[in-house]
Amino acid sequence: MAGEPAYISADDWRAVVKKDRRSDGKFVYAAITTRIYCRPSCPARNPHRRNTLIFLTTTQAERQGYVSCARCHPNSLTPAEKSVMAALDYIEAHLDQAITLNTLSQVSGLSPHHLQETFKRIIGLSPKSFCDARRVARFKQLLRAGQSISNACYEVGFGSSRALYEKTRKGLGMTPAVYRHGGEGIHVFYAIAHSALGSALVASTEQGVCSVLLGESDAVLIRELRQEFPAAALRRAPSAKWKAMQACQDQDPLLLKLPVSLQGRVFLARIWNYLQ
Repeated sequence: MAGEPAYISADDWRAVVKKDRRSDGKFVYAAITTRIYCRPSCPARNPHRRNTLIFLTTTQAERQGYVSCARCHPNSLTPAEKSVMAALDYIEAHLDQAITLNTLSQVSGLSPHHLQETFKRIIGLSPKSFCDARRVARFKQLLRAGQSISNACYEVGFGSSRALYEKTRKGLGMTPAVYRHGGEGIHVFYAIAHSALGSALVASTEQGVCSVLLGESDAVLIRELRQEFPAAALRRAPSAKWKAMQACQDQDPLLLKLPVSLQGRVFLARIWNYLQ
C-alpha cells in the first residue's frame, strides 16, 4: 500500500468506528463521497465502509485530491492539542511561580474542567500532578548544583518549607538534607527496563522513589545514578519489581509530536506519579 490508497481493513475500520485516538498518526481514512480525509478519532459521522479508503500519510491523501477535515485537523494539531501544548509550555516556563488550574485555563483557552479532562486524557496526568513531578525534578537539579535547600525551595515555587517537605517526602525517598549530601547512609535499590524512549531506570529507598532516569544504555543510567547518589549504597533489584515502565508505555499521539526532551519529561513524570 506504499503511496496507493486501499479500501480499509477490518482492524482499521474498527479503530474508526471506535474513534480510537491511539490510532491517530498511524493512518488517515478518506471518504470517497466527500473527498475529505480524517483521523481515526474524528468525531464526525463515519462514511460507509465501502466508500472509505485508507492512506498511511496525509501527504498521500492530498496527492490523490482529498482535503483535510476541518473538525479533526489530521494534518496539524487539533484545538485541544494546541491547548494542552500551551499548558505544557507554560508549566515548563513558570515552575518558580504558583500555577493554578484557572491560570492554565486562561493560557489554554479551555474551561478549567475541560482542560483538566483533556490534559489528563492526553498527557496521562492531571496538570497538578505534572507540575508536582516537574517541581521535584527541578528541586533535585538545584540541590545537585549546590544551592541551599531554602533557595531551591522557593526557586521551584514550593513557597514554604512545609510545602517542600509535603511534596518531596515521597519524591526524594529521603530528606532534602540527605539528598543534598549524596544520599549518605542510604541504601538505594534500582531496576532498569526498556521503553520506546530508551532505557529507563527507577530507584527507590525504604521511604519512597528517589530517582527516575532515561538514557541510551544501562551503563549510562547506572553512572548517572552513582553521580546523583555518590555517598549511597546502590543495589540492583529484579526488574519484575517495577511495573511502572510498562504501565506508562502507552502514549497519546500528541506526545509523539513533542520535542524528544519534553516527551522524556512527560514519561518520567508519569512514572514518578504512578509510583507515588
